[in-house]
Amino acid sequence: MIIDWDPDVRLKWSDFKAKEKTTPGFAIAASTCGFGYEGTQRGREISVRIYVRFYKRESWHNDRYELKEVLEHEQLHFDICEVYGREFYRGIVELRQKNKLTQQRLEKLYYSLTKKYEETQDLYDAETDHSTNGNKQREWNLAIKNKLQELSVYSDYKEF
Repeated sequence: MIIDWDPDVRLKWSDFKAKEKTTPGFAIAASTCGFGYEGTQRGREISVRIYVRFYKRESWHNDRYELKEVLEHEQLHFDICEVYGREFYRGIVELRQKNKLTQQRLEKLYYSLTKKYEETQDLYDAETDHSTNGNKQREWNLAIKNKLQELSVYSDYKEF
């Protein structure tokens, strides 16, 4: 059970289906999302299908604390994931334009962005104190909204 990122679809508490918390420490909720790709190669031509997904069965919440602010915080985790899906697409487009898209370069780009993505997610949680620092949360909300807008030309990444 997954949700593909869509600008018109917002997470709901009912989307968090995991029965047990799988992350260490105190938490009200934990989102599992990620970006990835499926690629095929015929001769020198590489086709790529990118996805940005929220994994319902791996996402958890404490139903005694269904706070709007926490759900919005979790949504932004998913939105950050979309930023990196678009960054991945942008990198592939640039490699393709330079006629340098190879399976090896595709994998290198993916692993580089995955590392940055994980660092960004950790920084987001640290700076916002998992949604409890309202000022920092608002800063992140605006920054990610602006980044999504900046990368809007790369939002049509499903298959190319």
